[in-house]
Amino acid sequence: MYYKYFYILLLVTCFISCSGKEKLENKNDKNNSFENAQVINKDGINGSIATSEKDYYSFNIDKIQYIGLYISNTSPLYITLYNDKREIIKVINETNTSEQVIKNILLEQTNYYIQVENNNSINSEYSLILSKKEYKDNREKEPNDNINLSQVIDLNSENRLITIEGYYNQTFNPLIQTGDFKDLEIDSYIITNSSFNTFSVSFELSGVPSIDFKIRLYDSKGNFILEKDINKTGDGETIDKLVLYPYMSYYSVIYGDNAVYNIPYRFSIIAKPYDKYIEEEPNNKENEAKNIEFAKTYKGAIDYSYDKDYYYFNIPIKSDIKLSYFLIDSEAINISISNNNFNISKLPQIKNEYIVSLEQGKYYIIFESDLKKEKWEKGYSKPRNYEFNISVSNRISSNYGFIDEYTNDILQEENSNDTKQENNLIIIKEEDLNSDIFYYTNTITNFN
Repeated sequence: MYYKYFYILLLVTCFISCSGKEKLENKNDKNNSFENAQVINKDGINGSIATSEKDYYSFNIDKIQYIGLYISNTSPLYITLYNDKREIIKVINETNTSEQVIKNILLEQTNYYIQVENNNSINSEYSLILSKKEYKDNREKEPNDNINLSQVIDLNSENRLITIEGYYNQTFNPLIQTGDFKDLEIDSYIITNSSFNTFSVSFELSGVPSIDFKIRLYDSKGNFILEKDINKTGDGETIDKLVLYPYMSYYSVIYGDNAVYNIPYRFSIIAKPYDKYIEEEPNNKENEAKNIEFAKTYKGAIDYSYDKDYYYFNIPIKSDIKLSYFLIDSEAINISISNNNFNISKLPQIKNEYIVSLEQGKYYIIFESDLKKEKWEKGYSKPRNYEFNISVSNRISSNYGFIDEYTNDILQEENSNDTKQENNLIIIKEEDLNSDIFYYTNTITNFN
């Protein structure tokens, strides 16, 4: 075991000395407190630390820039970065590794401290390298380990595609003491729209080796919306079809449960002009259902095995409804129409039209995957696309006949008396097809 640790330390020392870029100084023996912190005048420190001891170092940042911390050691150490007020910025929890790298920590002009702590039963040798890089907008800005520390990504008229270069490091998060993010590294971003435009937004997270990435989405108040974990280890994740209204924001949290270190990734945010006839996410529940207009074609997709898409429409008076639909990529999609008093489940998948008479009320159209017909496998199944529209026949009986919306004619029944107009005839105008309010009249309108 000793030879293993010696070999690791030798490799790191060789890398440092052979590269010719880093110049390390030896630690002093009096740096056991913030007050006695050793100033890092060169690129880093070579030192040793006894069990249950702490070493303190300080450095200064004279302009806003990124820093990187590179730590190698012969036994696990805890490395903590503090600001000039001695508040924790970042904690590196090295429980199972002899090497750690933290990149892209964005720091402002002031003094900072580094604490090296040995909680093991054996002494440890270590090398600590401090690097500095120029500030760039397309890099991840640490610390962003909490939703309150989210890196801001502003979409506007001139800035519709942003790609962030980030690094995933499995570290201990001092601000998350409980819950399923405890002891996990997370990178949090807030995507906001500072323009008057409405966008359809997509997030694309690149796949990286050895990690099963997940994306969580929260609203501007921090309320959980959804989690995407469709693909396997080594594959990326996507969230799309989100509507971003003017001055609206989403929080996007990236995390994984694999113990990995210094893994680069790309996080892209794409904003396109909003199209109200394309599915909006989230719409996985009744209270997230999107209101649809009659005689308009909508496009959507079932993205994964447990995905559901909800839409709703209102019928102010009893009407015949025609649902036209087209399952583009697969017939393995179930379609239902329902409300509290009515349910038609699993409309024919090989048919593209369904007509039903509905009473007054609010109804839902639900699209979901048919797991019995087609196997959905994580990481391999692609989204299943569909299109649909709803039209109203408006064949409403009266003493005089019925109105046919498709022909805009009043069709007279046999033996009807054209001279008597005692009862109200319901006239549905074209502009009222998407309204909850219908007009009533005592006069028959001539549609010809």
